[in-house]
Amino acid sequence: MNKDQAYHQIALACLKTLREGGNATSEDQIKALYNAIDTAFQSQFSLVITELEDARHRLKLIAELDPAQHALKDAQDIINNNGTAH
Repeated sequence: MNKDQAYHQIALACLKTLREGGNATSEDQIKALYNAIDTAFQSQFSLVITELEDARHRLKLIAELDPAQHALKDAQDIINNNGTAH
């Protein structure tokens, strides 16, 4: 996920919260907005962590390749494996 997509998802969560705020006091709306931002940020952060763990796993597999038995193509195959979690 790129930065623009993450920002877009967080902005959508904020807009939804503001639309649903209706008759709430401004203090309650602010608290709801902060909660929406926090929830959306945590959701995006978990995606980044998943991608990081996947990259770390792939690097570990590449590091374990024996140069006497494997070629650059084997490392490229590990990198290009599209079996991601999302």
